This record gives sequence, C-alpha cells and structure tokens, in this order.
Amino acid sequence: MQRKLLTNGNIFKRTDGRWNGVVWYSDEQGAKKRKSFCGTTKQEVKDKITAYLADLDRQLTASDESKANLEESMGIWLRVFKFSSVERGTYDRLECTAKHQIYPILGGKVVGDITSADIKALPNH
Repeated sequence: MQRKLLTNGNIFKRTDGRWNGVVWYSDEQGAKKRKSFCGTTKQEVKDKITAYLADLDRQLTASDESKANLEESMGIWLRVFKFSSVERGTYDRLECTAKHQIYPILGGKVVGDITSADIKALPNH
C-alpha cells in the first residue's frame, strides 16, 4: 500500500462558535480526499486530528509495503496504477517483463530486503 500523504490541514472557528478542522490527503490510488472534524474547542479539534493521523499512521505501518514480497507488491502496482494509465500493449509488455525477467530472480524477496546490488545484477541473468 502506498503511503497516504498529508497535503494540507486547517482549523478555523465557524460563525456559530464551533471549531472545524479539515485535513486533505492523497489515498493509495492518488485520489485527493478530505476529512473534516468539528468540536466545541480548538483543542478538541486538534486532538481529533491528531488521533486520526495517528490511526492512519498505524494502518500504514501495519500494511507496510516493505514487508511484502516483490512479486505481490509489483503485481498490485501494475494492476492498480499502470493498467488504467497506459495503453493495453504497454501494460502487457510491462506485465510480461515482470513475469519473465524480474519475478524469477527477485519475485520471492521481501521488498525491504532488496538491495541496489540485487537490482544491478538483474541484467546479468
């Protein structure tokens, strides 16, 4: 899973006297999302935002991509991000390259354990 990136946040007082907070972020597919919080005090809204971001960070840590094997991770990346953004022939070529040239050598390795030496050795196989 790609990390959700916090892009913007704001806390402001509404005309009715309550406080409102808004956090903008990009989700796993790159879509911009908005999460709103409200409360009776500015501190209450800050606490809600802090708790939300901490929970978001826990979710990201639990699904940390660096712990997945390369074949699984790259397969998801190809289907989610590349399939919809490139021509069908380009996607087929990328998928074929991954299946026949990358997966047999590095597919079973954990992403976080792959070194630059592993990648540099790919053309030699």
